[in-house]
Amino acid sequence: MKRIPSMILYFILLLVSGCATQSSPPVTEYALSPHALPVQAQKTKLPLTIRVSPIEASRIYQVPDLYYVEAGYQRNPYAYNRWVDAPVRMLQLVLQDRLEQSGLFKAVLPSSSSLAADLRLEITLYDFSQHLGQDNSSEGVVRLQAYLIDTRKGQLLGEQQFVSRVPATSNSAEGGVAAINAAVSDILPQLIDWLAITVRGDE
Repeated sequence: MKRIPSMILYFILLLVSGCATQSSPPVTEYALSPHALPVQAQKTKLPLTIRVSPIEASRIYQVPDLYYVEAGYQRNPYAYNRWVDAPVRMLQLVLQDRLEQSGLFKAVLPSSSSLAADLRLEITLYDFSQHLGQDNSSEGVVRLQAYLIDTRKGQLLGEQQFVSRVPATSNSAEGGVAAINAAVSDILPQLIDWLAITVRGDE
């Protein structure tokens, strides 16, 4: 068996040691800020309680990775930028907060509550990412499907898809995050108005 010369072995160990101690760029974390999402309070409160079910989504939106989309279908995570939490969990908390602030329902129950609710809101999240264009432009895209269920009757009261595409100020992760926040800000009032119309139309 041939032995590696001591000088070559020294340089190999030096190279491996250098790779191990090389520091990576710091990771920047971004939040979905509820303070940036104003919702106008409803004039009339419904005497009903609603439960917000856990948001359904593909695996990529169940982790904190911040995704950008190229060529319409190539989804890749930023290497050193991510969300503070998974999009499904951030959106769940922001949605519940906005529903409570809207004053539309008597009570808004979290998914973990053991109390019975009159209504159940189910949401499937299809897109929550930054889309890069070929002309060096980009936009934040949020697309979701909402289902409102009357738990007392076991009936689907209505379903509606909501889509918002907001141009980003830059192709950077920061620009994408700001555009996604704006897209959520655009969708939430529409969702709450739809809930009010759907429930009152069933009365």
